[in-house]
Amino acid sequence: MESVVEFTMYAKPGRYADVLAAYSEFAKAFQDAVPQDRLILITGDPASGLIRGIGVFTEAQIAADVNSMPFFAQFNEAIAEFITDAPERTELDLIHLYQV
Repeated sequence: MESVVEFTMYAKPGRYADVLAAYSEFAKAFQDAVPQDRLILITGDPASGLIRGIGVFTEAQIAADVNSMPFFAQFNEAIAEFITDAPERTELDLIHLYQV
């Protein structure tokens, strides 16, 4: 079954742009390394510092494998001092994806 992973974090005041830039770099590296992903979205709210990445994967195992990729560890290290708490990772089953 296809899988959706949400990766949510909050940037410390004044660090929203730093986290967003690191997340964008991570998403590009991930897209290059994992062609089986269907979609990567990065959303955010500068006022609250919320940044959320949403990945849609063809298989749940591909989503799980991200945790052991070196560039994921590098991303987590790069943002650690810029976020308020540990990121929250939620994995969901993809029920339907509408495309226009």
